[in-house]
Amino acid sequence: MTDHDSQLPALSYRRDDEIDLRDIALMLLDGWKWILGSVATAVVLALVFVAIAPQSFRASTSYAPSSEGLRLLNEMPDIDYSAASTQTELELKLGSFGNLRDFIDDHPEWQSIAQSEADEQDVTLDEHLRLHYFDKLTITRPGKDGTGPHQLSLVYPESLQGAALLNDYLAWTERQYAQVLAQRAEHSLETALARNSEEMQAHLEAYRDSVNVEITRLQEQHDVQLAELDDQLQAEKNAERKSRQERIRTLTQAEAIAQRLGITQPTSPPAFGENGQTQVSRGDSGNATNLPLYFMGTQALAAEKEVVEQSLEQEASTPAIREIEKELAQLRHQRQIEALQQRSDDSSFVDAYNQLSQENTLLRANRVTADDIDIIEVVNLAYRPNRPEGPGKALVLALAVILGSMLGVMLVMCVSFGRSLKRYRAQRA
Repeated sequence: MTDHDSQLPALSYRRDDEIDLRDIALMLLDGWKWILGSVATAVVLALVFVAIAPQSFRASTSYAPSSEGLRLLNEMPDIDYSAASTQTELELKLGSFGNLRDFIDDHPEWQSIAQSEADEQDVTLDEHLRLHYFDKLTITRPGKDGTGPHQLSLVYPESLQGAALLNDYLAWTERQYAQVLAQRAEHSLETALARNSEEMQAHLEAYRDSVNVEITRLQEQHDVQLAELDDQLQAEKNAERKSRQERIRTLTQAEAIAQRLGITQPTSPPAFGENGQTQVSRGDSGNATNLPLYFMGTQALAAEKEVVEQSLEQEASTPAIREIEKELAQLRHQRQIEALQQRSDDSSFVDAYNQLSQENTLLRANRVTADDIDIIEVVNLAYRPNRPEGPGKALVLALAVILGSMLGVMLVMCVSFGRSLKRYRAQRA
């Protein structure tokens, strides 16, 4: 044993099994090379890690449901969206890879960047987008209390303008979804217009059927009235003819009596030598004084009979016949039926048709476009953070120094323990 070895602390064979702080200090001082080497190695590894490890940044944009953005949309027929339902559907689209793929295809500048990155990594564009874009995209919703805005975040490398990409993606997705809602509203509007048009046509056809029924009823009523008046007219004419025939018979009898009595000229009973008490049959009288007709004389009776006989071949005309003929003339022109038949447009007479037509006019003036729809309100736009995500370079180097020092101390203790163990075994031998 040399003098130098006798001066080293013998931790393993001290009788009292106690470790003196002086011995530890001497041990660490003696193994400074191990400690310095460990620290240097850790620092070098830290520098290599900082140099080769990619730095990533996190950008986030926050948004909340729009308070009045759905008012015009919900005024459309059969449309009733809530802010929560539209925001949920929007977030489903934001979290869809197909939607992200469509966004990249619709923006040549982002597609060019993603395609060049995919070519450098020798992968397809879809694989690159899924690994470095879609998998880095997260949607954060409020807690159980439901307060606070929603967030859309993206973790991206330093070479990518991730904040601009995130803002463009959110705005584009909202615009596309607004167009979808506008198309739904347009479809609902067209459906309502078509439904109203069908109801209008049904009301119009029903009215036309009722008009045809009314025309048929009026025509039948008109025909019945005409037939009744024709019957009355024929009855009046027959009655007038019979009256004339009865007059001829009466005149014939009176003429026969006048011939027997030798009365040729009109006379009176005193002049004829008879008194006024002469009784005659009711059929033989026809003047105002109830004188028998034969007192008119054969000449007058023959003349009257001839005139009456000639009138049998002529059209009878009495006040009753003329009144019936007047009514018939009026019925020949049924103005109400003619007016119904001559209508070119029945829609003006159908209230339900006009009401639906006005409703369709208002619906056509109430169309909604994507510009009229606001689904969300952006609270904070995404921006590039000042520092990358994760520990900084200074922190990495500090941790490397600390860990290197700890590793060096452990190595020194292990080496010292090994030496002490060898000396102990040598002494026992």
